[in-house]
Amino acid sequence: MSVAASVVLVGVSAVAAAASQPIPNRRSGPTKIAGFAFVDSSVTARGQSGARLPRGTKIYPSGGRITGRTGCPNRYQTKGLLIVVIDYSGPKTAGSVTVTRRPAGSRQSFADAPYYLDLNPGREIQYQGPIFANGSYSIAFQYGFAGRRRTTLAAKIVLARNCPSPG
Repeated sequence: MSVAASVVLVGVSAVAAAASQPIPNRRSGPTKIAGFAFVDSSVTARGQSGARLPRGTKIYPSGGRITGRTGCPNRYQTKGLLIVVIDYSGPKTAGSVTVTRRPAGSRQSFADAPYYLDLNPGREIQYQGPIFANGSYSIAFQYGFAGRRRTTLAAKIVLARNCPSPG
């Protein structure tokens, strides 16, 4: 069986019922980072092992620029949470996702600690931490730690939004 995974970040407001519905893996073929998105805390609160991507969630491709009010958080920062979605069809293995941030107007970048995850066949999602500020975000996805050949893939997105001030 060939290893195939794709990483996607996703964005829309979700209802709790939709968050619990599994979505079958529709991708096979080469591993790739498919994009980025935003969800609400009803999705991320379930943790990596129980979270499911809501149907109809919009996926933004790597290299994209998010503008306007897309993915803006609400006053309590429970909406507009950045996640990575992995469609994986290989054998169980370990993986990690690392975010490198470059705030808008800054020349410096800094990497967050990696998020480690267990990859199982099907769809997996991983919260990327509180990312609300405008700037450039690079994602490094690695998988295949358990005695397999380690593979690293990368993607980037720019947030250039006009979000209202919380409060």
